[in-house]
Amino acid sequence: MLKRPLNFLSADKQSDALLPWVISVMLFLSALALSFALGVNRGLDSWSKGLTSTLTIQVVHSDTIERNRQAEATIKMVRATPGVTSANIMADQYVVSLLSPWLGNMPIGSGLPLPSLIDVTLDDSGDFNLDSLKSRLNVAAPDAALDDHQAWMRQILDLAGILEVLLIAIVVMITLCTITIVIFGCRAGLAAHQDTIEIMHLMGAEDTTIASAFDRRYLQHGLKGGAFGVCIASVVLYGVAYMAARMGQGLLNAALPDLNTVWWVLLLPILSGLLAMITARITIRRALTDMV
Repeated sequence: MLKRPLNFLSADKQSDALLPWVISVMLFLSALALSFALGVNRGLDSWSKGLTSTLTIQVVHSDTIERNRQAEATIKMVRATPGVTSANIMADQYVVSLLSPWLGNMPIGSGLPLPSLIDVTLDDSGDFNLDSLKSRLNVAAPDAALDDHQAWMRQILDLAGILEVLLIAIVVMITLCTITIVIFGCRAGLAAHQDTIEIMHLMGAEDTTIASAFDRRYLQHGLKGGAFGVCIASVVLYGVAYMAARMGQGLLNAALPDLNTVWWVLLLPILSGLLAMITARITIRRALTDMV
């Protein structure tokens, strides 16, 4: 019986010549989706950590003297609160810059009363009591309002969770599409070489020997297509990271893939090659069993 490797799949006349290009497109999309799916979770942790460790207190009053008095009382009370690292009043120039998207370039001495914003930084000890601070704040400064960023942070976290699930679902659907394409390619290859396979059966070739030729072919297709797709995806990710870095720190910059994510992406060509080979092996051996 013939047991040595066979190479009857000619390279100049392939029925699956477009398969590496299709796999490269699939791996390109999978690399992008997987990178951002892994980056969103890591980015939200690092980005939201800075927000959950800070508070913002604003004192709004039309009278400047009363507003300053309440702001000073708030500063003294907050600094004496356990779990607070620092508390500082933001400069008027910074407050004006925050309001500029809505009010335009407004001069500081325009007569419009500006709120006093107090930036509070918390430590990691866990001794901070938010409810107690709110109660004492109502007594020290009746016109003060505390923003702990929790309300809209929950909305962002919920949205990020939905986005992460969608990205993972995209990767799963792309994987299923790749498997389907490989199955059709295998069947097309069998149809194109059916006469040759029947002759090899008559010569004593085993199904495993014939199937191993398809295994090697589709392993090469998966590796080549996966490597090309991941290379293009890496270029796109680098371009996005470069543009995000120019925008400064933020959610988009924090959600970009880090070095650990890049290592997972580099494994995708190997995984695509193994996926294509395993799919081809199962498909070809089942088809050869039906041919006997």
